[in-house]
Amino acid sequence: MTDVVIAKRFCGPKNSGNGGYCAGLFAQMIEGPSAVMLKAPPPLDTPIALTRTDNGVEARCAGALVAVAEPATVAVDPPALPDDPAVAAAHDAYLADTGGEHLIPFCFVCGNRRAPGDGLRIFTGPAPDSSVNADFWTPAQDLAGKDGLVSPEFLWAALDCPTAFALRLWPRLTLLGRQAVEIHRRPAPGERLIAAAWPVGSDGRKHFADAVLLDADRNIIAAANTLWIEIKDEAMLAQFKADRENA
Repeated sequence: MTDVVIAKRFCGPKNSGNGGYCAGLFAQMIEGPSAVMLKAPPPLDTPIALTRTDNGVEARCAGALVAVAEPATVAVDPPALPDDPAVAAAHDAYLADTGGEHLIPFCFVCGNRRAPGDGLRIFTGPAPDSSVNADFWTPAQDLAGKDGLVSPEFLWAALDCPTAFALRLWPRLTLLGRQAVEIHRRPAPGERLIAAAWPVGSDGRKHFADAVLLDADRNIIAAANTLWIEIKDEAMLAQFKADRENA
């Protein structure tokens, strides 16, 4: 058993951890491709115990189940991915579209109120004439692990929020339910990457999207399959909006 703590810097919603970042931490005890099912909002600044099970890992806080991680298979079939000018246009479209309307502007990954060097600021807007959302991302030095490469949890994070925006469901509220990730190569800080995501289907309140991280040669270095759950809780949506206005 080991404990992890989600620092406030790595929030998604104001009072809980970014789903992708947390999922990457919860999956750290599993070798190879893995999936994390989030069962509750990961709390901030609180020890979360990771315990091995017969099938994988459970993450619990004060005994309550937060997430389950297990080995998984990840498969993606990307559509035509945008070229660099289209990625730049997608970035600009994100900022134009979200403006003051971003529901979670303080999110570690996609928050437009996070300062450079603090949040990842991955702004995956819709690429022109495409079903793909995309943006450039250059990981900073402080995201590196002891081996000098970007730590896995930040790659999970970078694959998370792009899939939410690829659903193009705003103003409907969705929250990450499951993320499966395969990392082919961990990049070094300073590498110029592209995060790209696209929708793959819906089933009632369940919405599915996939994502990839591409290197400078447009090789896939990491891929993800995600499940997003549409939330009908008006009180939760109102709280998110209040948090945004008070941030």
